[in-house]
Amino acid sequence: MFSASPDLLSCLQLRADKQYKAKNGPLDCVQKNYHVAESTPDSKPAMVAEDYANRLRKNLKKFEKWARQEGIECYRLYDADLPEYNVAVDRYADWVVVQEYAPPKTIDAHKARQRLFDIIAATISVLGIAPNKLVLKTRERQKGKNQYQKLGEKGEFLEVTEYNAHLLVNLTDYLDTGLFLDHRIARRMLGQMSKGKDFLNLFSYTGSATVHAGLGGARSTTTVDMSRTYLEWAERNLRLNGLTGRAHRLIQADCLAWLREANEQFDLIFIDPPTFSNSKRMEDAFDVQRDHLALMKDLKRLLRAGGTIMFSNNKRGFRMDLDGLAKLGLKAQEITQKTLSQDFARNRQIHNCWLITAA
Repeated sequence: MFSASPDLLSCLQLRADKQYKAKNGPLDCVQKNYHVAESTPDSKPAMVAEDYANRLRKNLKKFEKWARQEGIECYRLYDADLPEYNVAVDRYADWVVVQEYAPPKTIDAHKARQRLFDIIAATISVLGIAPNKLVLKTRERQKGKNQYQKLGEKGEFLEVTEYNAHLLVNLTDYLDTGLFLDHRIARRMLGQMSKGKDFLNLFSYTGSATVHAGLGGARSTTTVDMSRTYLEWAERNLRLNGLTGRAHRLIQADCLAWLREANEQFDLIFIDPPTFSNSKRMEDAFDVQRDHLALMKDLKRLLRAGGTIMFSNNKRGFRMDLDGLAKLGLKAQEITQKTLSQDFARNRQIHNCWLITAA
């Protein structure tokens, strides 16, 4: 076997007789030679990570049928259901992303790594996928811009469907894929609310919410993000769904600065800000708990009479300042539980979501 990722060869659960270091262009590689004994008809392969495999098999049976009925190709199959197998497994059509939650320093690194190899082998076996269609990532607590840091340069996009929308994901180049699966129902709700309305999407990421609003019949869409990379991605998503022309604007800007200076109005606004950001490209540091009232004050100015703001964030323990909202002439209805689908039932705090209207 010849590989640029020798650690993953451990998934074979075989001992190499010989191994050689080699180069494949700029890549450091290894060639490992294995002796494989002939199997007999009665021989059975040893089950790797049997508890994990059984749970994944059970979840697959449950979610595969549900996803097909819903018309979605991307969903979470496993989310640290068993504490000793601390990973998330997400399906993107015929690809799978395994995200390892970084183990605590008290766990032996060698044992943790071997368990991860066992998880990979079991996932490939249970799902019946080709090994090259599994993507492995390690997820640690992210701060600021690290959430969107680039991991690679492949530039390979996969087209997936979510209800009636066609969206592009990139499974290898970033920690996140371009599609936040936990916001799936919120995006569908925006599509259902958007007919004939002027829609604004702030901190838009790759514009998937804009796509749903556009397909739902929005009169116009405005998509704002600080990243040129994500705006170009959003433009590709819009074009993929036939949403082109002057009715669909994309604006590269610091969302908070743009919000303070904008003087137009919208019927439906979606905003999913970071929990915290101190990006050098933003004028000020932002903390969603501390600053959400100031945010609402600016949003109210852009909200047309009878309009609605859908506000979401990922801060655990977030507390909406209802009294402060009332002083601004606004009221909030929490819809978090309505926006969480069954594949995220194990993680009810992955986000919180609110509908905000004039009081």
